[in-house]
Amino acid sequence: MGIFECAIIGGGPAGLNAALLLGRANRSVALFDTKNEHLAFELQESISRNGNAAIEFMQAAKEKLNQYPTIQSIVSQNVRAIKQSDNKLFKIYTEDGQSFFAEKLLLTDGTEIQTDIPNIKQYYNKSIFTSPYGYGWELKDKKLIYINETGDVARTAKIIFNLSNDLVVATNGHEIKENEKRELENKGIDVIVDKIKKIKGHNGILCSVAFQNGLEIEREAGFITPSTYTTNTIGQGFSCDLDEHGLIVVDHFGRTSEKNVYAAGDAAQPAPTEIVLSEATGIQVAITINADISIEKF
Repeated sequence: MGIFECAIIGGGPAGLNAALLLGRANRSVALFDTKNEHLAFELQESISRNGNAAIEFMQAAKEKLNQYPTIQSIVSQNVRAIKQSDNKLFKIYTEDGQSFFAEKLLLTDGTEIQTDIPNIKQYYNKSIFTSPYGYGWELKDKKLIYINETGDVARTAKIIFNLSNDLVVATNGHEIKENEKRELENKGIDVIVDKIKKIKGHNGILCSVAFQNGLEIEREAGFITPSTYTTNTIGQGFSCDLDEHGLIVVDHFGRTSEKNVYAAGDAAQPAPTEIVLSEATGIQVAITINADISIEKF
């Protein structure tokens, strides 16, 4: 099978676009696709794919990659471990026992919701979303809830308020600055600091939110800014510098603190991340990787 010039971990928008650019630049690429259970039903924030199903977009992208012999798409093979050998090559081990060698490593497998709200994943990308840009229009004028666990509440709440003035902000037990709380309440936005006991609804469609103090409010949909963690612990294994959210720190070109290790997409960006922005970071870092390889091998 030989040595790949670049191994890409994660088959999301960033990884797919990086693979395409590198493959078309005549670089040998191994793309390790990991399952993403939280793809939105439709892509709304891109003019070229407005209303298209996300799963269809991903399938079409992978079909295009298969046209290039320089790209080997490893579909549905999760990476079990990556080790760096004495000759500085990366050895990638997959769950089915295979191993692959690569000169460069690009990490794009990103972040997941980390929250103690029971059963919220049943509603994720069905009636509760991380970004008001992806589904804001569809939720216009509905009874909305905005759950924010980070403490930086007001900015996104103001954006959502433009979509619907029937808005409740919930911090799930986390503190909110008193001046922000007053500012929101002056606009008629209820701010609930109590912890959320349960999300209620049917088939992923939100109906109400129950709090531990006994309060229950009717809501039709909502957004969440959760605490996040990176699902890709491989970067941590290489001692890549991480930020306070557990995301991999990169420079403006996608290089990490570890030589020959790069990161893009959700692995290096705080949520929420728009698909088009993830695509852009994948392209940007692929340009960097190709340039680095070209200079090194010239």
